[in-house]
Amino acid sequence: MSESVSPSPIIDYFVHEIEPSLPEDGKATLAGYADRIAATTHHGDFRRAWHCADWAIRVAEASPGSTHGHLVTGLKERHTLWKDMIFGAEFGMKRVDGVGPGQDAEIQWVDDAVAVAKAEADRSGWEAVPWEELLDQMLAVAAPKS
Repeated sequence: MSESVSPSPIIDYFVHEIEPSLPEDGKATLAGYADRIAATTHHGDFRRAWHCADWAIRVAEASPGSTHGHLVTGLKERHTLWKDMIFGAEFGMKRVDGVGPGQDAEIQWVDDAVAVAKAEADRSGWEAVPWEELLDQMLAVAAPKS
């Protein structure tokens, strides 16, 4: 049986990447999640990363000011996500610096979510970015039952 890694590397990476960009009240809100984050493990991280990918697409598509272009953007992003997953399967077969098979694609999905969050914050302000919804979705992923 594999040893559990805690906290979840996906959630930990998300927090590490988004926290420096949050305003002070967002940082305080994020700090309130510390106990829940600490209680997570790596079990379910693929689902957590997929939540990031799905969230990034939904937020990008819902961005104000777009008309039909959002459909094309969504399709391109979905295509990129699949390419990332294939790249991860082909080239992520060995563990380097703690990143193993498929995890590089998962990290890319987190990066995509953070990039969309930052872009939307630049355009509309952090109050318009539902980053807490994404964090709640990731925290809600339960470890598989043994």
